[in-house]
Amino acid sequence: MRRAGTGVAVVAAAACAIVVAGCGGDSGGPLKLTYMSQRDNAHTNEKAAAECSQQSGGKYTIEITPLSANVDISRELLVRRLAAGDKNIDLINMDTIWTPEFAEAGWLRELKGPEKQDALEDVLAGPAQSVQWEGKTYGIPLNTNVQLLWYRKDLVKTPPKTWDEMITMAKGLPPGEGNILEMANKYEGYVVWFNNLVASAGGEIVDAEGRPTLNDATTKALTIMRDVANSGRVDSSMSTMQEDQVRLAFESGKGAFMLNWPFVYASARDAAKAGDPTAKKVFENMAWARVPGVDEGTPSKVSIGGANIGVSKLGKDPALATQAALCMTSAKWQAQEAINEALPPVMNSTYDNAEVRKAYPFADELRDTLSESVTRPATPSYSDVTLAIQDALHPPAEVDPSSSFNKLKDNLDVVADGGMY
Repeated sequence: MRRAGTGVAVVAAAACAIVVAGCGGDSGGPLKLTYMSQRDNAHTNEKAAAECSQQSGGKYTIEITPLSANVDISRELLVRRLAAGDKNIDLINMDTIWTPEFAEAGWLRELKGPEKQDALEDVLAGPAQSVQWEGKTYGIPLNTNVQLLWYRKDLVKTPPKTWDEMITMAKGLPPGEGNILEMANKYEGYVVWFNNLVASAGGEIVDAEGRPTLNDATTKALTIMRDVANSGRVDSSMSTMQEDQVRLAFESGKGAFMLNWPFVYASARDAAKAGDPTAKKVFENMAWARVPGVDEGTPSKVSIGGANIGVSKLGKDPALATQAALCMTSAKWQAQEAINEALPPVMNSTYDNAEVRKAYPFADELRDTLSESVTRPATPSYSDVTLAIQDALHPPAEVDPSSSFNKLKDNLDVVADGGMY
């Protein structure tokens, strides 16, 4: 089974595997599989590619062709090449929101039978959902991500259970010190916030056809966004803040609450080690909890991030490429991505790995959140849906639960009718 990450090295393949792609199928050697992927800082993907190539018994070598660090640019490149029938793409490092679009276009190989079982074995519900489209499986979960609530335990005795409670707590603290730090620039992170709120209130934004399904949950989400932005307990530059700006504000003592991804823990630890007294105090009092819910007594549902490996139907040998992808997402590489790349694993059992738990002291909260997480709107037209949301709802301080609701519906209807943003 691929989740054990086992394999026997074969001398004939080793010479090619040392350089990952030293041999090509055209010369009669192992088949060269091209993996389109972003670079990772600790080179875990490269190490996985080399080891899986070596363990293939001379069947294949994996060559990594780097994509842009900008997800939108990478998507545009891949869409152009796949739409043109490019046969030189075998494996694709895919953002979780690309699955419906790429599957609907007919570019991805569907996984069935033992391959599907292997791909989804021990995978948490949210990441497993991200490779599904219309009841079929179109990828292998690689890594995941989900936001937590990070708070100062020297300022807050117990974490808030709802957004309304968090606003009340923040107002009980001095301005600046009691701020709520949230990503609210006009970009994808803003859509994540809105989707978190809608899902937590029991709703969804669009259906599988991209038609708006707005209801009372939408109104609740819009009300919270407005209330947070106008609470008097947000950074003055809230509407231009992304992940790093939010992280830096928290590390410098400018907030009691922060909504952000797990990478902020290691960053705060490093800032504390650098000797800044404020950063040291913040890290020593840094605690975490599940993101607050919308309704009292109902836990939140938070949007997942992360990536999957898709297998191109147009590639040189899709069945062989699937074997390679399954090897590169084994338990060993799940743990290595978590420890070295700060990318949370998709497999339940990996959260019990001692090294992973050392790197993620919040592993249990992370796993619990992922077990009940949601994807962003699953539709082939997501790239336009996200822009329609941003256009209707930004900036948060100007959100009106009534008029913003209507503008959002109009925007989403335009997309559903074939329009673009």
